[in-house]
Amino acid sequence: MVTFCKYALCFAMSFKKNNIRQPQNQSFSWLLAISLVIFSSLSYGQDNSDNQENNANKPVIKDGFEWQILLDLSLIYDPTIIAGIEQEKLSEYLLPGLLVDISYKGFYLQSNQRRSHVLLGATELGYQLFIEEEWQLDLILKAYMQGYDSDSLIEYGGGDEELLTGLKEREVTIGAAIRYSQYFENALFRIDFAYGSSGEDENENHVGGLIIDSFYSYLLPYKNWDIYLGAGLTYFSQDIINYYIGVSPDEVLATRPEYNASGSFRGQAEVYAQYPLSESWSFHTGITHSYFSNNVKESPLVDTNQVTQVTLGVMYVF
Repeated sequence: MVTFCKYALCFAMSFKKNNIRQPQNQSFSWLLAISLVIFSSLSYGQDNSDNQENNANKPVIKDGFEWQILLDLSLIYDPTIIAGIEQEKLSEYLLPGLLVDISYKGFYLQSNQRRSHVLLGATELGYQLFIEEEWQLDLILKAYMQGYDSDSLIEYGGGDEELLTGLKEREVTIGAAIRYSQYFENALFRIDFAYGSSGEDENENHVGGLIIDSFYSYLLPYKNWDIYLGAGLTYFSQDIINYYIGVSPDEVLATRPEYNASGSFRGQAEVYAQYPLSESWSFHTGITHSYFSNNVKESPLVDTNQVTQVTLGVMYVF
């Protein structure tokens, strides 16, 4: 995913300029230190005496009616690559969420709980086509890229007014995909072949294109911890990337030259951990580093092609 959405404000892969990088690095260090302290203290906790079988790495037939509601209360350090966007207030680090998982007769609405945050995994609407012992094939519908609005970025996100003023709103990209999932003993590999549908370009033509999204997640149990080691690679076609970070002739300013983006890749490396605090409460923390193709930072809207996200919080299961 190239962009992330917070509350009513959506951020598109941006980062701070050099003159604001120091405060953000301090925030990153502060959040990472808290995560490490909590992780270290909990890792010496009592082992769970109940050895329950973990079926997370096997296909599950979603035939009967099942549901689950989770309340997620998280702090998130979420740098983006659009120039000038920064997190300044405590409220901008808080990211509460209500996650609802429902399934019936092969249809399901689910959040990806193997990722460090729901923003990375996204909520998925799907249908199970084929299910075998170690693999399955699904049809899914999900948001692969969140949109952003320059006026909101300037007013609420500390965006660079000189750079962002006059940009047209970028809408969310919804993708319809065929997903192949391969299950291993302690791991899961998924790959989506999707057609992403975005908004309209400067000529009011519909924007859409190919998205190939893959992710590998390995479960490493340690005492009461579930630790997920993940790596992903995603391809976004030229039309979609250009829609988000390109600059059309109508958007050209003295400080913002015209720019046509090309298709790009995004690689990700992630460590995510969960620890049960009680029957209903659990602690979770994670760090995700995303690296985009070098051509991404050629856009006049972009500062860097690398971002690191850190999250920690608690989750309550109803």
